[in-house]
Amino acid sequence: MKPKVLHLLPSSLSAKLSLWVMLFVAMLFLATFSLMFYYARQAVRTEAEGKAEDLLQKMEITVQNTLGEKEVVARQTCWNVEQNLHNPAQLNKYLQEILRNEPEIIGVAAAFEPDYYPNISGDYMIYYYRKGSHLIKSEQFAGESYIHQPWYEVTKERNAEYWSDPVENYKTNGEPIISFGLPLHDGDKTVGVFAIDISLYWLSSTIEDKRPSPNMYGGVATRKGAFIVHPDTTMLKPGSMFKLMEQFPSDKYSFVAYKMLGGETGSALLDFYGTKSFIAYKPLEGTQWVLDLVCPEEEVMGPYNHLILLMVLIVILAIMAISAFFYFFIHRELIPLRSLEASAKQMTQGNYYAPVSTSGRQDEVGSLTNSFVAMRRSIRKHINEINRTREKLDEQNKALNEAHEHVKEAERVKTAFLQNMTDQMNEPVLEISSMVNEVREHLDEMNHEQIVKIADKMDGNTQTITRLLTRMLEVATKQDNKEDCG
Repeated sequence: MKPKVLHLLPSSLSAKLSLWVMLFVAMLFLATFSLMFYYARQAVRTEAEGKAEDLLQKMEITVQNTLGEKEVVARQTCWNVEQNLHNPAQLNKYLQEILRNEPEIIGVAAAFEPDYYPNISGDYMIYYYRKGSHLIKSEQFAGESYIHQPWYEVTKERNAEYWSDPVENYKTNGEPIISFGLPLHDGDKTVGVFAIDISLYWLSSTIEDKRPSPNMYGGVATRKGAFIVHPDTTMLKPGSMFKLMEQFPSDKYSFVAYKMLGGETGSALLDFYGTKSFIAYKPLEGTQWVLDLVCPEEEVMGPYNHLILLMVLIVILAIMAISAFFYFFIHRELIPLRSLEASAKQMTQGNYYAPVSTSGRQDEVGSLTNSFVAMRRSIRKHINEINRTREKLDEQNKALNEAHEHVKEAERVKTAFLQNMTDQMNEPVLEISSMVNEVREHLDEMNHEQIVKIADKMDGNTQTITRLLTRMLEVATKQDNKEDCG
């Protein structure tokens, strides 16, 4: 029994050949395009990673320009502060003027070493911050002495510019901040720190507005895992990166995160909230921070993926077109074979005279057609010879049957004749037998005349029997002569 799948195959030879050609072409296309798309995808992915790194570079420029603008303001202000170190009243007015002219700066401070001013004992800091439309003055920040706060302590120790990391309780008007500090010099001596505060909300919003694509987003984080820039403002606090890592417990996320925190440069393809994305990261030059950019794979691989769909469609259409071409081409080429098939069916029904013309083609189909025509011509010739032989045999059989009937008729006549002769011989034989019995029983009682009379009768019957036997002998002799002649 044939497998069921074979019943699904077309019965037409042209359709079968087209199907096999289509399968072969499909496998060839599949192998070719799979190999091509594999290497193309590798190249496109490399290009996509390069594009993500370029976008990261643009983001770095945006962050540096945004921070650089505030650094320029801070440097200019710091120079003016140093020119008025011995005039605290003028410093107060000048710091307030900075906040009025720079709406992005939400706090400004000039903090001095303890006992820097002879008439002021202990710590002394001039600090103003914006609260709505009002400027508020305070001698403390975050309810504690500034002496051990990073923005002051690190800047003074390094005697260099310094962007501080965000701290949990370092907020202005409830907004997390970072500070840019510059050392204050009185001659050759570092006597304090000048610092400006900017809101992380404002910084994130500014960077977010300048992102190259609405589907991309980036972030800036400290080496301690605090986000300085992030599209989700709830993440703008210390340790937020580690909390984010808890949402993605896979080792590959932790591996990338620790490479970022280690200040390395690189990229990776990760799944963020159900979306495959390229993440590129690098340290932010001039700071202890790191940049990262999350770019959905579809953003950079979209044209390639669309190209795949387009190529798949083209391949399918090409296979269909090739299959149609081969089907009609093979169908046309096999027309002589279908003619031969029809003739063969007629031959199986006994029709050997259906018209089939010879072919002028030089290929196998032409050779097969001409061979078939020659074969059918030879078969017809043999059939004609067989018919003629059969007719002769029929005539001979008819003659034999007639001869046989004649023989049977002769036998019947002979038998009837012999029976008639035998019947005619019965009476004289019986009379002779009767007379013999009578003579044997009454010989002594008979006279000469009786005996002579009986002898004459017996002689007459004997002659009758002899005559009948002679006729039977003559008939038998004639029959034997006929048989010998036959």
